[in-house]
Amino acid sequence: MHITLWLTGDQERIRVPLSNLHLFQSLLYAVLPPDRAAFLHDEGYRVDGRRLKLFAMSWPIAASRPAFEENAILFPLPVRLVVSTPMTDTMDGIAGGVLNASELRVGNNVVRCERIEAEQQHADGDTLTVRTLSPITCYDQAERNGRPYTIYFSPHQKDFAVSVHNNLVRKFRAIFPDRAVPEGTVRIAPLGPVRERVAIFSPETSFPIKGWSGRFRLEGPQELLQIALDCGLGAKNSAGWGCVTRG
Repeated sequence: MHITLWLTGDQERIRVPLSNLHLFQSLLYAVLPPDRAAFLHDEGYRVDGRRLKLFAMSWPIAASRPAFEENAILFPLPVRLVVSTPMTDTMDGIAGGVLNASELRVGNNVVRCERIEAEQQHADGDTLTVRTLSPITCYDQAERNGRPYTIYFSPHQKDFAVSVHNNLVRKFRAIFPDRAVPEGTVRIAPLGPVRERVAIFSPETSFPIKGWSGRFRLEGPQELLQIALDCGLGAKNSAGWGCVTRG
């Protein structure tokens, strides 16, 4: 399920730091029931020692082109935020929370949710075309001279597709722990040009995250393609990476 939150306010625009994804994620946690927010933040759904949130968040989508200052972005209102998840407790908690809140905060900005749009998107077969609402990031951890570092994969590398497939399998196992993983491999390829995007989650995190925006074609088991729509592609979905929609 995808829900789109239309955020508006009495002002014409909101001002946020250049590293702002944490502010939009914080808005979602703030409106969830406390027990649900605590579970997702502290525990999540565990598979192979990894904690999965099983929801994806878009980057903020402004009414028109944002303006940039030296250390800030000014988003004209309304701003749309898309969240996708197959988990009813998470979806209902976010939708109910934003509708019941008299005001919401994005950093120092006070906003409100003008309306919510809900859409159930379906993977109808073994092929699926998607476009990104937030960039897809795929990576591995390595070590150099005794120090860890991150290797990011591009969509033109085989490791990108392998990472996407393995990630979807983990999400499937988290959602359906008693079911066998569908046979077959998910393949992904860019449709046309893709754009490399780099962002820092918050001012407190110094390391940049690299991802790719554009349109992609996926082929593979229908159940895993549905996971892609519902939970996102690649890593760090709840932090604003890998949220996709049909198209």
